[in-house]
Amino acid sequence: MSAALPAIVQMMAQRFQREIVTSELRLMLIQVFIVILWLNPDRFFQTLNTVAANDPSTQSVIGNFFNQWMTDSELFAGVHDRRVCSLGLCTLLRIDAKYYSAISNIVPKILPNCIHIYQGLMKTYQHNNEDDSEDDTDDDDDSVPSEIDDGDDENIEHEDDFLGKLKGK
Repeated sequence: MSAALPAIVQMMAQRFQREIVTSELRLMLIQVFIVILWLNPDRFFQTLNTVAANDPSTQSVIGNFFNQWMTDSELFAGVHDRRVCSLGLCTLLRIDAKYYSAISNIVPKILPNCIHIYQGLMKTYQHNNEDDSEDDTDDDDDSVPSEIDDGDDENIEHEDDFLGKLKGK
């Protein structure tokens, strides 16, 4: 993985340079960056520096990545995406801002984004718990039909007529 990491980061940085029409693609690219950052921050920044040195056009993209992440953090929806974002934000909180200049520019935005992401997670968990409790109180077992509804009898008669006509031809 470590041998392929510079190529992956460079490819993603080049993709960030082109127009991204959908926010979903942008969020997926950001999530890949976040996971790489979370797994090994030192290797992540070494790779960013290597890619930026080899391809100067990616320097601004890499710096803009962090700004874009902070801007788009409100767009993370769902438990998985919010968890990934929160892991990345927590990783940023552990890193010395002097280590990479792009981080020093976003330090004031990290904590508010953490709060926003955690509030979203709490709402999602509460919503999921409410759905689970509603499912538990439902005494009807819909998986086993007790009898055929009246409308279903009519459909069966029409199907029999249809099958009879097919056999007659």
